[in-house]
Amino acid sequence: MNKRTSQELKNMLQEINRYKKMINASICPYEKIRLINTIAYKVTEILDNINMDEDMEREMVTQSSKEFTIEELAKYDGSMGKPAYVAVNGIVYDLSLISVWGGGTHFGLYAGRDLSKEFKSCHGNKVEILKNLPVVGRIK
Repeated sequence: MNKRTSQELKNMLQEINRYKKMINASICPYEKIRLINTIAYKVTEILDNINMDEDMEREMVTQSSKEFTIEELAKYDGSMGKPAYVAVNGIVYDLSLISVWGGGTHFGLYAGRDLSKEFKSCHGNKVEILKNLPVVGRIK
């Protein structure tokens, strides 16, 4: 998170604390509900900023990472101590530390390949599954 974003986050937290004090001081139930909704909106803003930062960071990593051909990717099949890499939608992920990918296999799928179709057929458009995986590059 950069300095600007960090300062914005601090400002939002100060605003939330101000709204909390206003809730405690108010005797009107409608005003309390309005303030609670305002806090919920601010929290959503904070979470959206964090997600945006993560997406931008991931995109920067992807752009500056190694480019793999399909042949190069095949070398990273998780066998004999090698890392287990797979490509999904053009991005290459390292699955070496994912326990369900032990030995470079997972439910009949093998690392070292482009598994975009398999991912889509199993997980649909749930790309959030990929967000926590280390990105090591992209397909040429």
